[in-house]
Amino acid sequence: MEPVADAQTSDITRLLAQARDGDARAWDRVVALVYDDLKRIARGVLGGRGSATFNPTLLVHDCYLRLARAGADGAVDRAHFLALAARAMRQLMINHARDRAALKRGAGADHVDVDEHAEAIAGEARDLIELDSALLRLEADDATCARVVECRIFAGMSEQETADALGLSLRSTQRAWAQAREKLATLLGDDA
Repeated sequence: MEPVADAQTSDITRLLAQARDGDARAWDRVVALVYDDLKRIARGVLGGRGSATFNPTLLVHDCYLRLARAGADGAVDRAHFLALAARAMRQLMINHARDRAALKRGAGADHVDVDEHAEAIAGEARDLIELDSALLRLEADDATCARVVECRIFAGMSEQETADALGLSLRSTQRAWAQAREKLATLLGDDA
């Protein structure tokens, strides 16, 4: 008997093929099947610190809209779909961080003193923007390492899930993850 997870993975792969052939209902069924995974990824991306303006549910829905606009052509199976979702969530988080940083700088508003909480939020936004900048430089040097970081950090995927999502061997994924951490440490150290 086929395990439930394997059956669901097969269903998702089949549904994605149907969605690529133009079946909009198949796309919606894929999203329904991976919704819990998307929520888990969103909670991981947000570090459990959602806010009134950006919480896991909002991040998942924004991610869905971004993926739906791109269409099903890019996703071939569950793991690849989740890797694309991780990339979309990263971009959404960076956009949100940039918006928060713009508000912190005033965005044309009168200056108001901020409390410690607002300073902490602004610091997190700066850190995320710095990480994104380092990831963009890493991507220019080694796109595979950047994709591995997206899957591991932004999607909270295991090494095996990352390998599956990117079509790499487990050993290659582990090697890329180690290289990515080393390169990011150097890139982020350069920013300091």
